[in-house]
Amino acid sequence: MNTSLMKIIDSDIHPWISGDIEGLKPYMSKSWQMRFEGKRSILPDHPLRPPLAGATSIRRDAKTPDGGVGGSDPHFLREAHLDKLNIQYAVLSSIQAGKLVSLPNAVEATVLARAFNDYFIDKWLSVDDRFRLAMCVAVHDPVEAAREIRRIGGQDNIVAVYMPLMNILMGNVHYYPIYEAAEELGLPIFLHPTGTEGAFQTSVSFAGGVPSTYIERHSCFPQIAMGNITSLLFEGVFVRFPGLKVLAAEFGFGWVPHMLWRFDQNWRQFRNEVPWLEKEPSSYVLDRVRFTSQPLEEPEKDEYLTQILEMVHADRTILFSTDYPHWDTDYPQTTFQRLPENLQQRIFHDNAAELFGLKPRHHAGASHAA
Repeated sequence: MNTSLMKIIDSDIHPWISGDIEGLKPYMSKSWQMRFEGKRSILPDHPLRPPLAGATSIRRDAKTPDGGVGGSDPHFLREAHLDKLNIQYAVLSSIQAGKLVSLPNAVEATVLARAFNDYFIDKWLSVDDRFRLAMCVAVHDPVEAAREIRRIGGQDNIVAVYMPLMNILMGNVHYYPIYEAAEELGLPIFLHPTGTEGAFQTSVSFAGGVPSTYIERHSCFPQIAMGNITSLLFEGVFVRFPGLKVLAAEFGFGWVPHMLWRFDQNWRQFRNEVPWLEKEPSSYVLDRVRFTSQPLEEPEKDEYLTQILEMVHADRTILFSTDYPHWDTDYPQTTFQRLPENLQQRIFHDNAAELFGLKPRHHAGASHAA
C-alpha cells in the first residue's frame, strides 16, 4: 500500500517539556512552585537508562531547529512527523509524567499530574487538532486521580488515561476509582513503560530480581504487561467494569499468544477459583486489551510475523505506533508492508480510531489550530 494514501493514526508519541518540573511551574500555585525549587525541580530517572533527552535516546533528525530536545516543539513535530507521514491523529503520552511513580509523596504526584495535563492542553493541543492526549494520573491517590479524569476527561482531545504503574498489580481494588471514572467517560487505560521500573520502591518490579544492565531491563519490559493483564483478568476487573479497555503501549506483542494459551489451559483446570469468568480468559483479553506495534518484533522469517499477527487477532488488537522521537522509531513506510491491505488499514488506522473514538479525516493536514 502507498503510505502517502494510507490513513495513519500514531498511537504513541512522546512530547518533551524543556526544564522538566521547571517548565511546569506556570501551571502550579505559588506555594507549589516554591516546593519544587532547586534539586526538586527534576524528576528522578532510572540509573541504567540513557538520558531521555540525550543523544543515545533521541533521533538526531528529531532535534528542533533551535537545538531543542526532540519532541519539545509541537510546531516542528507537526511539520517533521505528522505532515511528512500523513498522520491523521497523534496520541501524546509523556514519559516525563510517567516518572511520577518514583515519588513516594502522593500529594506531590497529584499536583504534578495535573500540571502535566494542563501544560499539554495549553501548549500542544492548541497547536494542531490532530494531537490527542493520553492524560496522566497519579495512581498514588486513586480518588484524586478519578477527580482529575472527571475534570478534563470529557474534552474531545483527551482520548485515554495514562496510568504510570506503582508496585501494585492492576487488578487490585486500589485502582477501582480510576477504572470507574475512565469507564464513565469512555476512556481506555493507557499503559507504558515509565523509565522507573525496578529502580524505586514505589515503581513496578521486574520478575526474579533487579536487572544490572540496560539491555536486560529493556528486554524484560513484557513482564510488566504480562503481570498486569493477568491481574486485571483473574481479579475480575473486566467483569466489574464491562466498558473498560486497556492499551499496552511499547511492551511488544510476540508474547501474547503464549499468554492467552496459558490462561485458557489454567482456567479449564482451576476455573472454580475465578467463578466470575464465564468464558475463556483469552476472549476477555482479545475483546478488551490492545497492543501497539512498536517495538515491532522481527523474527528471522516474514511468515513467522504473519503467524503471530494471526494468533493475536491483529485485525482487532494491534495499533500502529512510531515511538517518536526515540531511537527505535518504527516508520510506516517500512512496517507491515507485506500484509494484505485490509489488515494494514486495520492496524494503521481503524483499530486506533475505534479504541480512541476518532473520526476519519479526508485530508490529514487540512485543519490546524493556530
